[in-house]
Amino acid sequence: MRRSFNCAILCVILICSSLIAQRAPAPPDPNAAPASDVVIGSGNFSPIVADLERSMRFYNDLFGSPMPATIPAWGNDSALLNFLGVPTAQLRFTQVPIPGSSMRVEIVEFKDIEKSRISRRLDDPGAVRLILTVRNLDSLLEHLKMQGVSVVSAGAAPVTLRNHDAGRSVIVQDPDGFYIQLLQPTVLPNTNAPATSNVIGARFGLTISDTDQTMKLYRDLLGFQPEIGTAFENDKPTQDLMGVPQAQTRRSIAKIPGSSVQVEFLEFKSANRRTIDGRIQDPGSTRLQLRVKDTDAAVKSLVAAGDKIITTGGNGGPILMNGLRVAVVREPNNLFLVIMSQPPRPPAQ
Repeated sequence: MRRSFNCAILCVILICSSLIAQRAPAPPDPNAAPASDVVIGSGNFSPIVADLERSMRFYNDLFGSPMPATIPAWGNDSALLNFLGVPTAQLRFTQVPIPGSSMRVEIVEFKDIEKSRISRRLDDPGAVRLILTVRNLDSLLEHLKMQGVSVVSAGAAPVTLRNHDAGRSVIVQDPDGFYIQLLQPTVLPNTNAPATSNVIGARFGLTISDTDQTMKLYRDLLGFQPEIGTAFENDKPTQDLMGVPQAQTRRSIAKIPGSSVQVEFLEFKSANRRTIDGRIQDPGSTRLQLRVKDTDAAVKSLVAAGDKIITTGGNGGPILMNGLRVAVVREPNNLFLVIMSQPPRPPAQ
């Protein structure tokens, strides 16, 4: 019984991305954007997968990390499942650190619940990219090709970029079809990644349905300070990189407030763009974690703007889990936002 209890507590701690009150605060990040009145930090990139062990092998190999000796067990902690809005399911998950980044890849697999794979093209709203800065693009791409990884970019080869991302880049897919962009800048940035690591940093890319509507959420409600693209561009290198011929793109970028993690919002004009809804348990869905000052206030404003809360067991709102106030909200582009905060401690008696 005690072992089961301890496993449940560990599960809750991990899924909340190490934001535990007792943990010492991290040193200030000189590259971080100022916190907003709502969002004060970032968390993990979290793909929902069909086979946890397969994804663990892929991402540990991608980052040059050793594969863990044991595979996480299935769990059915009620608080965690209510938080995710799947009270009757079971799940298992793990985290893989990304060299040079505060983000981790938090891989989640569900069972004992109806699910179906979501397959989005890069121009479909809700498609996400994990954008990895690398030291040597060619050697990593060659290694991935030897593993049978699918390459999306035209000619299955790197593209030379201009303007905002000078350098060479290519997009591949992981075993569940998530897009991973490998970027070797013309000038490598400073990094705290080990000298032996090819991957030295990460950011997040999201394909959106409408820039103006999306900015009402991220800028006006969450306090992001984006550089908003003012016009669509007919850029051949971007078309080749994304594998979307003749598409036009409108690009906006912002750091998550309180962090150095950059988000790239990309809107496409393309002939075959589709809107594909998905559930949080479906392989191909994605979560992104945000630390906020007040979960209840943030969720209230998001729901009032038309976003959907997924969390159950909280009377239609956030729940308290392991000392954190948490909720999952699906935003208009079908990205699942994990909203979390630490409630203020009651005054000492």
